[in-house]
Amino acid sequence: MGNVSARRRRRKHNRDLNPIRRREIIRHAVHIGAHETEDVSRWLIAWHWHNRKAKDPIWSLVEAAKRMGGSITEAEASAITEEASITRKHLTADNLARFLGVTYAQRQALRLKTIGSLDVKKGARKVLRKRKDRLYQAAKRRAAGARPQSESLSATQPWKEEGMSRPAWYRRNKARRDSETTSSAVSLIGNADRPVLPETGMEASERCVAPKQEDLRLESADGASLTADIPISVVPCWVFGRRPQKLARAA
Repeated sequence: MGNVSARRRRRKHNRDLNPIRRREIIRHAVHIGAHETEDVSRWLIAWHWHNRKAKDPIWSLVEAAKRMGGSITEAEASAITEEASITRKHLTADNLARFLGVTYAQRQALRLKTIGSLDVKKGARKVLRKRKDRLYQAAKRRAAGARPQSESLSATQPWKEEGMSRPAWYRRNKARRDSETTSSAVSLIGNADRPVLPETGMEASERCVAPKQEDLRLESADGASLTADIPISVVPCWVFGRRPQKLARAA
């Protein structure tokens, strides 16, 4: 399994981003209407840079021009490929954004992932992403019923208004909440509700403690002394916060 995971990680890391970037170049060209400008060749040159594995680059470039909303001949496509070969390549995200004139607003509107922006640098975009995620998570917590930090007990400190210490305020409010509770929730460590074992009627927490020797002797109805074997508890004592102990047996 370790080798399989490593292969998957390498495959994801070495993923070819050229197809994604070609689609984003076309998306941006359509968005700004590049086919209606004289600089439409810039988008075609950038598209050709990221189409190195094409078997027929001329035909591919003609089809790319159609997807951008325009059309070129095979001779024009050949000229563009020659110009792309002598033009300095802009392959990084921000360099390609400067070459095409991609702004941050356009990047957000078109959801571009492999092309940067000319007005907001990479570090600033990272800060904005973190801020956006932080606001999203905060809104999600508020929708789930969580209070903002400004309304937390540490911020409001209601015990000061009532003139008492913080521990005393917590104790009083805990007792009030317990008194107002109408149904008891299941708790594995609580003292109020403890499960009872059906075979003995004893509370499970009591079964986890070895009884005293005098408690092991029973008396019958006529006063005769009897002895009873106390079985080993089948309830895991660690559930109730106590270390497992074997129960003593009557002699």
